[in-house]
Amino acid sequence: MIYLGLSIICSAFLILFFKVFERHAVPVFQGIVFNYWSAAICGFIFLPANSHVISSAAGVNPWLFLSVFLGMLFLNVFNLTGLVTLRFGVSTSSVAYKLGLVFPVILAFACYHEGLNWLKGAGICLALVAVVLSSIKESAPAGHSAVKGLAFLPYLLFIGSGACDSFTQFANKRYLMTGGINEFVAIVFLSAAVTGTVILLWQLYRGTSKLVWKSLVGGIALGIPNYLAFIFILRALATLSWGSSVIFPVNNLGTVAVASIVGFIVFKEKISKVNLLGLAFAAVSIVCIILSNY
Repeated sequence: MIYLGLSIICSAFLILFFKVFERHAVPVFQGIVFNYWSAAICGFIFLPANSHVISSAAGVNPWLFLSVFLGMLFLNVFNLTGLVTLRFGVSTSSVAYKLGLVFPVILAFACYHEGLNWLKGAGICLALVAVVLSSIKESAPAGHSAVKGLAFLPYLLFIGSGACDSFTQFANKRYLMTGGINEFVAIVFLSAAVTGTVILLWQLYRGTSKLVWKSLVGGIALGIPNYLAFIFILRALATLSWGSSVIFPVNNLGTVAVASIVGFIVFKEKISKVNLLGLAFAAVSIVCIILSNY
């Protein structure tokens, strides 16, 4: 259970880092690219001594193409999150992203035959309500304007977020239960870093972006909790007997709760009565989901 707790804490730090980016005018995409390089370097530093991931033997890993694809998917979903936030506001992007947890939950029951009882079902339903309520803001930030022609973007983010969790779930079930987590994580982040760098270089070449060096510092700092959050959730999936139908909702809800509380204390963010109700639903949901396994 300690891996799940550590994943929640590190994931909350990711959200809080983006608040720091906003305050210090760090270009988000550049920060994301450098973050993936930082996370990839962490991945290779902490490879086991007998790892073959940097040798010709890496090509025989059955998860290689999946890890490369997942890395590119991570990058694109990160970018999509920023675009939805810009066009539709934080509330819409947060709800769309967090509700993606329904995909691995459905797969857990339909494909991986995890057990379902009334207590777990109630907890999952409460989790969906909690995500919506905890993400509602009283008013949208100034300068955020939705565009009719882009109305599909929140739905695309919802699908993309669910796809990230679902492919992570599949990798764990199919390949990582007996080892290889460190190698898998290193390749995922390397793939995201290379893809992001190609896009950034193209932007610089076309003059649509200008390199801001403080994004390097911010990206390096962001990459460390990003690496830890991903490796901890994989280890939680591999070691906890609860199943992914429990781990993903608890992870997502715990992240929202910790980020909201720390944001209130450190950044003096307002928490409305509706948000507090959402956090209460989250607490009850987590208790129900965990108790359903006993």
